[in-house]
Amino acid sequence: MDIILKKTGKILGLRETGKRLRENLESALNNNQTVIIDFDDVDSVSSSFADEFIAKTYINVGRKKFLENVKIKNANEFIKVIINSSLSERIRQNS
Repeated sequence: MDIILKKTGKILGLRETGKRLRENLESALNNNQTVIIDFDDVDSVSSSFADEFIAKTYINVGRKKFLENVKIKNANEFIKVIINSSLSERIRQNS
């Protein structure tokens, strides 16, 4: 399954949007699908969006399943920093 984020917008900032995408992502992962999250043509994401979409999924499905089944592509350096920061904070909160 591919999640093409440019269909959602160039700047992704709402936690609500992240939640909707997370529900789709978790459903696919729970059905043992590999998911490609494509950030092509996305300029920026907020930390709340990244937390809701990526970090909560990581916690909910587990590290192993997430790392084996989720591929992130075309994320610019800013987006990578926001995702990594959100993941670090969520992992810290849940440990």
